[in-house]
Amino acid sequence: MPVEFILPGLLYLLILLPLWWLAVWPWEGGSLLFVRGGSGGESHGQGWGGAAAFVWTLPRLLRSAAMACLIVALAHPRTAEVIQETTVVGKGTVIAVDISTSMLADDMDGNRTRLEVAREAAMRFARARELDELALVAFAGEALVRVPPTPDPRLVVSGIESLEVQLVLDGTDISKAMLSSIAGLADSDRERVIVLLTDGAHNGQGVDPLVTARAAAAFGMRVHSISLMGQPDLQGSPPVVRAALERQARMESEMETVLTGISRITGGEYFRASSTASLDSIYGMIAAIEAPTEEVVDVTVYRSLRVWFLLVAISLIGLEALVRGSRWGLLP
Repeated sequence: MPVEFILPGLLYLLILLPLWWLAVWPWEGGSLLFVRGGSGGESHGQGWGGAAAFVWTLPRLLRSAAMACLIVALAHPRTAEVIQETTVVGKGTVIAVDISTSMLADDMDGNRTRLEVAREAAMRFARARELDELALVAFAGEALVRVPPTPDPRLVVSGIESLEVQLVLDGTDISKAMLSSIAGLADSDRERVIVLLTDGAHNGQGVDPLVTARAAAAFGMRVHSISLMGQPDLQGSPPVVRAALERQARMESEMETVLTGISRITGGEYFRASSTASLDSIYGMIAAIEAPTEEVVDVTVYRSLRVWFLLVAISLIGLEALVRGSRWGLLP
């Protein structure tokens, strides 16, 4: 494993060790070598034989090595080992919910409004996406980033729960909803997904939704679109009501054409929901399609070597003291 230093500049202090050696090295006759316990206090000068030269040199070598270890320890050496770990990564997901006034229609099961059903299903979906980076966009004639991207699904759930009509200008501008979603996910480094729910055909005056879909595809974003409409019952209805329901059916056909095109261009799926159960089922299918993925990532593990150099330095200093305090002695 390679060794690196956190403070490599301190290693230049090693250059000072030769200067220190010259400063403390005894000149001729400058030190006295003596033998403890020798008869008559036997002593010898610096020029006394090879054994004396070794005894003179060894303590200084030990101290020099100890000082070198201390300098290396100050530079904080460490080893760097790259290991591979498998991690589960969620998606960057925008939940875009239509809050136009038509979402107040109570044609869902149990005479509940479309907005009530949409809110509750989206909240259940958000709670289950614990690994995702979630965002919430509310749209009608305009789009509003209600909750910016966050890893905390509780914030998104709270935002969904507070959705009401008339937060923005009325209408159904799917392009603005997608553009706000694209902007919200632009900085995400995950796979990016937009889950768009609406109950009306696009009637905005700006960019065509299919052009916006191509922009989303260029950013690598998939759009799963959901149309939420109650089941019309035309049989036995008065002519005026039947005409209104027929217009609704035509609008639904136009809406499906746009939403199908958006999903096809971006690689997503189109779904149609007409009840709470079907909407929950659709969110379940989207969750399965956009399941978290396993990724192998390189993780660098650092192990400090500082303590080992400190231990070696202490050992060398202790060994030097033992040599100086042995039967052979050196003064100074």
